[in-house]
Amino acid sequence: MEAPQSRRVGILGYGQLGQFLAQQLLAQGPTLGLTLAWVWARDRASLGGLPPALRLHNLGLLPSTEVDLVVEVAHPCVAQEHGEDILGHADFMLGSPTALADPETEQRLREAATRGGHTLYVPRGALWGCEDIARMDRQGTLAALKVTMTKSPQSFRAQGWLQERVAAAMASGTRMVLYEGPLRPLCPLVPNNVNTMAAAAVAAPGLGFDGVTACLVADPSVPDWHVVEVEVTSTGDKGRCLSVTSTRRNPAGLGAVTGSATLGSFWSSLQACTGHGGCVRLC
Repeated sequence: MEAPQSRRVGILGYGQLGQFLAQQLLAQGPTLGLTLAWVWARDRASLGGLPPALRLHNLGLLPSTEVDLVVEVAHPCVAQEHGEDILGHADFMLGSPTALADPETEQRLREAATRGGHTLYVPRGALWGCEDIARMDRQGTLAALKVTMTKSPQSFRAQGWLQERVAAAMASGTRMVLYEGPLRPLCPLVPNNVNTMAAAAVAAPGLGFDGVTACLVADPSVPDWHVVEVEVTSTGDKGRCLSVTSTRRNPAGLGAVTGSATLGSFWSSLQACTGHGGCVRLC
C-alpha cells in the first residue's frame, strides 16, 4: 500500500511557540506524515539558527512553496494582513485568534475560507473544556461564559491605556485586576496575552467577543504560573442552572507569554489540522 503523502507545514513566527513547533516537526513530523517546509519571522535575524533552505524571507513566495498548512504564532497583525492570501492556498491555523476581535478581519477570513475551500483552524491553547462550551452553545443552553487569566505583571505585553495599569501593578507589588468586562475591547490592548479568551469566543459564537466576559489579573505572587479560570453558566429552570468552574495552573517562565503546557496543546492542535474543508474550526 502506498504511504500517504506528507503534509507540508509552514510556520509564521519564531518565538517560543514557533521554535517549539519547528523542533517537533523536524523530530517527530516524518513519522506523523508532517514536513516542515519553511519558517518566516518578522525579525529575519531570529532565523539565523535554521538551515537556509528552511527560511522564508518573502511571504509573496508562499504559493510557490506548495504548503498544505500554515501555522501563525507571531502576532494578530500577520493574519489581518496576509490571512486571506494564505487561505487561498492552504489551511491556516490561527495561533493569534485575537485577530478575530476585529469584525472586518473575522468576516474577511471566514469568507476566504469558504471561497478557497481551506479551513481556518483556531487552536484551543490554554482553554479547558472547549468541547463542552461549544456543545452548550450549539444547544442554546449557554447563558454566560467568563474567563479569568492571572499572570505576573512581567508576562503582559500591554498596549494603550492598559500599559499604565500594568506598570502600576508592577510598582505596587500586589494583586491587581487590570480589566473586567466584554472581551472584544480587551483584545487589541493585549493581543499576545488573551488568545485563550479569544478561543472561548470562537467556541461560543452565540456569545462571541461581545458576550464573553474577560477578567485580566496581574499577580506578583504567581511569578512562574499562568492561571486560567473558566466559569460556565447554563440557562436556568425555575431559578436553578448548571454552573461549572475549572482552574488551570500552567507552569511558565518569569515574563513568559506562553506557559509550558500550552506548547504541547499547540502541537496536538497542529496534528489535528486536516480534512475539514472551507470552514472555521476549533482544534
